[in-house]
This record gives sequence, C-alpha cells and structure tokens, in this order.
Amino acid sequence: MNYPARGFSAEVVKLNEILERDLSEIRKGETLGRQIDMLQVLDGLFEECSTLGWDGYDAQPLSREAYLEAKKLIMSLPIVSFIPMPEIVPEPSGEIAFEWSKGKRRTFIASVGDSDEIVYAGLFGLNKTHGTEYFGDSLPAVITENLRRLYL
Repeated sequence: MNYPARGFSAEVVKLNEILERDLSEIRKGETLGRQIDMLQVLDGLFEECSTLGWDGYDAQPLSREAYLEAKKLIMSLPIVSFIPMPEIVPEPSGEIAFEWSKGKRRTFIASVGDSDEIVYAGLFGLNKTHGTEYFGDSLPAVITENLRRLYL
C-alpha cells in the first residue's frame, strides 16, 4: 500500500510505513508456513514409504536421495498466492512426484529421484508438454513457466 504523504501528518506516514512492514512480515510467514506444511507431509511420506513394497505390491522404497531432492524442490518452489500447495505423491519406482491440478485436463507433475533431474509433464487443455531438466541450485525456469501456465 502506498499512500501519498502529501496532506497527511508525519504520524500517519509513519503508521503507514509500520503497517506495510507488518504486512510484509505476515506474507513472509504465510510463505514459510506453506513450506513447513509441505516439508511435514514429505517427512511423513518418507517414513511411510521407505520400505520395499510400501504399496502392498513391489514398490521400491523412497530413497534418502529422492527425499533430499524433494526437499530441495520444496524450498525452491515459488510460493505465491496464486499457486497452491501441490499434492506430494510417492511413486512405485522410488521417486517423489509433485502434482498440481486445476480441473479436468489441467495438470502439471514434476518428479524427482536419485539424480539431479526433474522429470515433468503437463496437460493444459488440448496442449501437452513433457521433459527432463537438470536440477542444480535453483528450480529450472521451465517448471515455474509451466506452473504459471497452469494457474494464470
């Protein structure tokens, strides 16, 4: 919020600055809260699915490496109000998938495993995309672009 300072007393201007700072801290807290929630879901998932056959069949256990890659992905996600928290899904291959869905035929999935790669696929109405990207220190731009494509 930017209020013009002209015509307002110094006290009102100061109160507006404090309000803006407090709102910024609240937004930061919401972002961290969403990341913490996702990390807790991931922890529970890892605990539940880290043994052979966790699905009642022959599913591979989630590896520590896949868990660490998933944690890195969570911390790299652009947590903004228009992108909801994804569903975190264990895969029988031992990988961990993040799924965003916005109705029928509008889905984006990013999956991480033991390597420094993100495998992704998206369905945007009649359009499809998929690929593999190197996942180093930051989230590949194609992932954020596809999330924007899904929600904007």
